[in-house]
Amino acid sequence: MSETAPFKFDEVGVWSELKLEIVEKYGAAYTKAFARHPGLKKYYVDSFSGAGVHISKSTKKMIDGSPVRALRIAPPFDGFHFIDLNQQKTAHLKTLCGARNDVHIETGDASKYLIEQLLPTINYTKFNRALCLFDPYGLHLHWRAMELAGKSDAVDMFLNFPVMDMNRNAIWRDPSAVPQDGVDRMNRFWGDDSWREAAYSEHPQTDLFGASHMIKQGNDAIVQAFRDRLKNVAGFKYVPEPLPMRNSINAVVYYLFFASQKPVADKIVKDLFTKYQ
Repeated sequence: MSETAPFKFDEVGVWSELKLEIVEKYGAAYTKAFARHPGLKKYYVDSFSGAGVHISKSTKKMIDGSPVRALRIAPPFDGFHFIDLNQQKTAHLKTLCGARNDVHIETGDASKYLIEQLLPTINYTKFNRALCLFDPYGLHLHWRAMELAGKSDAVDMFLNFPVMDMNRNAIWRDPSAVPQDGVDRMNRFWGDDSWREAAYSEHPQTDLFGASHMIKQGNDAIVQAFRDRLKNVAGFKYVPEPLPMRNSINAVVYYLFFASQKPVADKIVKDLFTKYQ
């Protein structure tokens, strides 16, 4: 399969395989809960969805990606939205979905589509709900999408918080050396430049020239500040401690966030995060 495709399938580590299991298990609990409310429409939204299948780094075998896993959940969602910038990947995903009329596949900028077209249609007052997986490859998601999800009062959200990409491109030990492109990308993801307050603290002592030093904070400070932002700015009522996803050398690659308006959703995900910790 990988030999005949006109593109290279993404290779994913064990941490990503765990994420796929978590999202699939929560999706099954989600649709089962809504089965008691037949009047509500429930949608699955997968931004940065990829080709629908991946290659496992550990086994070198093909594994189902999040779109394919979502499609087989029972009871089913009422509709699916898959979004990716890579036309070859969305074309392959279309072949996996077949002729299903409940699937919409969008080729293009995920943030633009979410903000301008899809998320404004999802709202508590419109009697629809959505489970969203925002799984950017790095700092490629705009804060406005997360904010719209929170303020809709109708979205449960899984988010790949790309802390490794943040440290690589924006949060350096010397903040004055960060290229403007890195700052701009971080501002778009965070929503403003308040990330600097979480990322750095001012050293109490000055140097010989009277200049103060900014000390780079660890990942925990960044993560907690963003967790507060999801609650206090985006408006999600429940944001449990995110799950750190570690690679083979135990370094954190990203944090898996979950955010919701419902206490039952919070409990289910806390149990899943504890299981996979």
